[in-house]
Amino acid sequence: MAIPLTPPPAEPRSPRRPLRTAIGAGLTALAAAGAVATAPGVALAQDTTFYDENTWVTDLIEAPAAWETSTGAGITVAVMDTGVADHPAFEGKDVQPGYSIFEGEADGRADADGHGTAVAAGILLAAPDATILPVRLGTGATDFGGAMGAAEYDAFRWAVDNGADVLVVPWGLIGNMSDEDLEVMQYVIDKGAVIVAGAGNDPSEDVAFPASAPGVVGVTGTDDTGEVWYESTTVGPEVDVAAPAFTMTVPNPASGSLGQDELYREIGGGTSMGSGITGGVLALIWAAHVDLDANNVIQRLIQTAGDGSGTVEEDSGYGLINADEAVNAEGIEPVDENPLGYPMGEAGASGASPDDPASDAEGAEGSGPEAATGGPSVSAEGNKESNLSGIIVVAAAVVLLGAGIAVWLVLRGRGRKEAAQAQQPGFNSGGEPPQGYQQAPPNPTYVPPGGQGYGGPPPGQQGYSSPPQGYNQPGGPAEPSPWRPSDPNQR
Repeated sequence: MAIPLTPPPAEPRSPRRPLRTAIGAGLTALAAAGAVATAPGVALAQDTTFYDENTWVTDLIEAPAAWETSTGAGITVAVMDTGVADHPAFEGKDVQPGYSIFEGEADGRADADGHGTAVAAGILLAAPDATILPVRLGTGATDFGGAMGAAEYDAFRWAVDNGADVLVVPWGLIGNMSDEDLEVMQYVIDKGAVIVAGAGNDPSEDVAFPASAPGVVGVTGTDDTGEVWYESTTVGPEVDVAAPAFTMTVPNPASGSLGQDELYREIGGGTSMGSGITGGVLALIWAAHVDLDANNVIQRLIQTAGDGSGTVEEDSGYGLINADEAVNAEGIEPVDENPLGYPMGEAGASGASPDDPASDAEGAEGSGPEAATGGPSVSAEGNKESNLSGIIVVAAAVVLLGAGIAVWLVLRGRGRKEAAQAQQPGFNSGGEPPQGYQQAPPNPTYVPPGGQGYGGPPPGQQGYSSPPQGYNQPGGPAEPSPWRPSDPNQR
């Protein structure tokens, strides 16, 4: 069934938290050159190619039946990624200015890489009337330098303090997480929002953080039949649900300077897209049940996934998400706490609550880094602050399989600073756009949330690509996970 071009009438906005206009502020940045924006005044007619080409996704999660009740209107979903570019697929959609950690960038509406733009499209594929809040943490194939730091922490706090109901994190870290990493996730949850994150695209790796953290909805990927896509996704006991991650057509923020002029590209979706689609289903739930808190929105998602029995499997958690049942099912037992636990072990451990005023990371009225009231502002050429070592950063990335349909889009390049990282392993220091994925060196480094230009699979199986040699799909039924909702912190 094709996605309706004119969705059902929008529901009233949730009274829980007013949407505050997202104002960009610059804090820190790394790597890659160029940003793309549509020229002011250029009217973009909505192009339905994205929605028409991905009906297998919406049919698989039974979204059309859910749309009869909810289209996600009034729910704000933050995309914690590379920004969200203008595109005809977003015409008529509510995409806010957002936030950027790059000095000199007024908002999150730039994305030369395309990863954040693709994930935002995945959210809107599931929830056509959700509000998108771009939070630009990186520029693509070279980011983070091995860990989260002050700028990223501030960006997460800013998102929830500025109206985000759901935060989609389509990338991940592998290794021991710091107390600060856990505290910022706890802060978001204590403020009453839901975090959803991709588990990863490499079957040989552990589930990445934050997907691995208690309280965070960790998403693995399925193929186009709804079966776990063992060859190209990460599985493990920390996974909570599964979502479509197979080949999809996504908007491409084309840039003549990078030799990209296609309006769409075909990609091997990965758990990046799966996390976006799951974020959209969470928006559908919340728009239909505005009286629910975050705990019970998660409860509806997980208890209606799979066969609806609440059984947890080792590889796919509660199973494939089901938008129709998540929105419309009756008899879901309410919960008083997050059914997936808490990053710091208990509710309120961060000291925050939904009724608290915004943290110091909230942007003041106005735009640009001068308007930010909190957090360090650092040059895009500077190294990002990092407190961790021994961490390999892996992206729950969109792994691209080929080029899509070539059509027109009038774009202009908006010049951005080159973020040369000559001292950081794994970065291109010559200013040229990274080609595909970078081979990870022995030292900690970032592997992208989607390689620049959507290149082919990376060397050395980095970036959640195809499985290593000798990998076999597990045989027989999966063993039950050792944790249950009755003991949510035992993950």
